[in-house]
Amino acid sequence: MLIRFAVSCKARSYREVVQIAMGRTARVLSEICIIVNNAAVLIVYLIIMGDVMSGPVRHIGVSISDRIDSLSMTSAASVALAVVFVVVCFAVAFIKLIEGKIEAPRMSPDFTFPD
Repeated sequence: MLIRFAVSCKARSYREVVQIAMGRTARVLSEICIIVNNAAVLIVYLIIMGDVMSGPVRHIGVSISDRIDSLSMTSAASVALAVVFVVVCFAVAFIKLIEGKIEAPRMSPDFTFPD
């Protein structure tokens, strides 16, 4: 159904389909939801990676509260690393844009075909 609507209204991206079907406000709202979803998935993925990489905590005399503290520290470290990654990527892209070494990023894929 999405593809049929996109073809009938000649939309080149999901963004255009949403804007034509539901208006500009819905398009902006859908883009915000996509960004929030991607950020949440990234954070969850990093938390799981951090928990796996921290290894098993099996010491004699370790209580449940120590295990929870370890997991919260691992989660905090994962979120901090995610933030550092985003900041570094943003800084590199911004510097490259200012220097003119790359084009401005497209917010949607280009589906036009050369004639």
